[in-house]
Amino acid sequence: MEPIIQIQNVTKTFLGKDNQVEALKGISLDIEKGDIYGIIGMSGAGKSTLVRCLNFLEKPTTGTVLIENRDLSAMSEHELRKTRTEIAMIFQHFNLLMQRNVLDNVCFPMEIVGVRKADARKRAMELLEIVGLSEKAKSYPAQLSGGQKQRVAIARALANNPKILLCDEATSALDPTTTKSILQLLQQINRDYGITIVIITHEMTVVQEICSHVAIIDNGELAEHGTVEEVFTSPKTPAAKKLVFMVNPQMAEMRSKRCIRIVFVENSSFEPVIANMILECKAPVNILLADTKDINGIAHGQMILQLPEDEAVAAKMIHYLEERKLTVEEVDSYVE
Repeated sequence: MEPIIQIQNVTKTFLGKDNQVEALKGISLDIEKGDIYGIIGMSGAGKSTLVRCLNFLEKPTTGTVLIENRDLSAMSEHELRKTRTEIAMIFQHFNLLMQRNVLDNVCFPMEIVGVRKADARKRAMELLEIVGLSEKAKSYPAQLSGGQKQRVAIARALANNPKILLCDEATSALDPTTTKSILQLLQQINRDYGITIVIITHEMTVVQEICSHVAIIDNGELAEHGTVEEVFTSPKTPAAKKLVFMVNPQMAEMRSKRCIRIVFVENSSFEPVIANMILECKAPVNILLADTKDINGIAHGQMILQLPEDEAVAAKMIHYLEERKLTVEEVDSYVE
């Protein structure tokens, strides 16, 4: 199957008065139709520049972006404008028109392409129903919470039936509970309408929650990519490990001769596997990091443990965990 988005050796250089900045350095990626694809990196890594190249809000310095096998760089301005209606975008700070009410905000992109007013209002009400805000149609953005504003922005993005939805840090300004509800809404839209979603974020938890594939951008380069499970379970590059392990510089104060990382993907949330291991092996461990969640009764996430100095006991613990189908790996550089 032909990917819906093909990014081929894309570079982007910004020219300043005294210097030039290479924001992207030869990025190549394929995104399949119907995917929820995460692009993750630290601040300044180049991920937002990359997503803006996908609809040519930023034109790459070199390289090619193809949407459904159509080369954006070969299009006229008219063709590009038409193609952009297929590639909707939502942002961190919502970008709503403050002087317009919710209904008129959702109607706005339909006005631009010449949809009749009555048809636009009918479609806008349908979209507000989808995002759970039909009762707020006459409200103004200033009267809405952050989560409600983002729901309006999502409804507006869907107005012209896009094939692709780009989300640039769309949950970064929201609290964890609201973030979860917005991610569930995006998942529902992907499932119900088959829209391909590209999520730009610096939070691994967002990627884990809903993405099928992930690409890690580091200093303008593609550090690593694959399925979320592959990258999360076994990150290979320093950039991936930094994002996955969530290394805290303060951890350097905790001296450890041996650390392991455990990845939970199958274990029942109701099995106290670490407590049972401690009882079985009759030795304590030090939990340096724990990031786990219950998804439908299954534990997902990771822990980093400092093991006892006794090599035999440490080996017994690793064996105990592996027997219970946990992924276990040694972490050499988690603490200095």
